[in-house]
Order: sequence, then structure tokens, then C-alpha cells
Amino acid sequence: MRRETQHAVLFLLGAALVRIAADDTFLRYVRPAQRWWLIGAGVVMVVLAVVATVRDLRGRDVHAADGHEHRTGPSPWLLVLPVMVIALVAPPALGADAIARHTPTPTAVIADVPRLPPGPAELGVAEAVARSIDGSLGDGRDLTVTGFLAHRGGEIVVARMTIACCAADARPYTLRVSGPEVAELPVDTWVRVRGTVVAQAAKDNRWSPALEVTDLTVIPAPDDPYEY
Repeated sequence: MRRETQHAVLFLLGAALVRIAADDTFLRYVRPAQRWWLIGAGVVMVVLAVVATVRDLRGRDVHAADGHEHRTGPSPWLLVLPVMVIALVAPPALGADAIARHTPTPTAVIADVPRLPPGPAELGVAEAVARSIDGSLGDGRDLTVTGFLAHRGGEIVVARMTIACCAADARPYTLRVSGPEVAELPVDTWVRVRGTVVAQAAKDNRWSPALEVTDLTVIPAPDDPYEY
């Protein structure tokens, strides 16, 4: 690959990192805390590409001449593919397809957290699942959760993905829901659901307790779709 091409690829990759960090697209792939690392890495790559290009144009680079031209294959151009994907068709955050492909596993119980006071509660999906398993949620509690609709094992669920670092380690948490409102909506629809926790649901199905829906509101997809 020619030096000019190397500089161009480096510049494009750096610019892509800055771009996705600047407009919150990066939240589809990594935690919010990674924003400044992405911006820093992108700026460094852009600066290096610009400096190297200017040095080449001014003829300050010294190259060892060995009497023949070095050629490389087209593989370095594959580095440009992520830039094209982000610019043209930025991949969405993980959604209903990831839920359908994931094999349910027992959910870890939350430790050392205060019990919820009596009455209605609004929780993240992952916390609701864990509290239902360890019994701290309470049978028959009025619960509100926010997530996207998906199908799992022939049932409709409200789901959220949790990530520790990035989408590669994402893990789904789901609550089974029932009612005519949810049955009419397509998968990946974001909703705010209020309902009653079904007794014994966590014991019967450790990875997905059930919620009898009493109220459902369709909402826009949030900028940050994951839980942490």
C-alpha cells in the first residue's frame, strides 16, 4: 500500500471514531464511559495521519532505497470497511434477534442491596429479574419496566441487554408479558410497561419472570439502549 493510502486509511478510521463518539452512535456498541477514550484515540489517529502527510509532501521523510518497489495486496483496504459501514448503514444496537438466539441461563442474584419498600416500583429489567429470583421483589407487586419487545420460546417478552464493556459481552434479561396490547405490536418496539408480577414466576422460569400487563405505552428507542 502506498504511503499516501496508508495516511488516508488512518485518517478515515480516526475520523470514524470521532464521528460515532460525537453523535452517540457509539452507545450502540460500548458503555457511555468509553466516549472520551474513543474521541482521544480518533483524534490521535487523525493528527498522526495529517502530520505524516504533511511531512511526505515536504519531502522530509527519509526512505531506505533498495532498488525495487514494494507492493502489497488489497487486504489493507479492508480497514476502510468499518468506515463505510458506519457512514452508510450504521449497525443498530442488539435487539430481538439477539434475544431469540440466546440460550436462557440462570440469572445471578443481586447481593447486598436494600429491600424495596411496599408499593409500586419502577426498575430496570435486569434488576427486576434478579429481585424476582431472590424474592426481594415481592409477589403481586405493581411493577413498571422499560424495554423492547421480543419473542422467546413462543412467548412475548420485554427485554433489555446488559453489557459490562461492549456489545460483544451483552447478556439479555427478559420479563414475560401477556395481553392484547403486546400481542399486536411488532418485535423491537420499545415500550414502557406497567403490570403485576405473577406469583412463583421466578421459581418456574428463573431467567424470565412473568408480568400481567395493565398499561402499555409505546416510546421512542432511547439513545442508550443497554443496561449496566
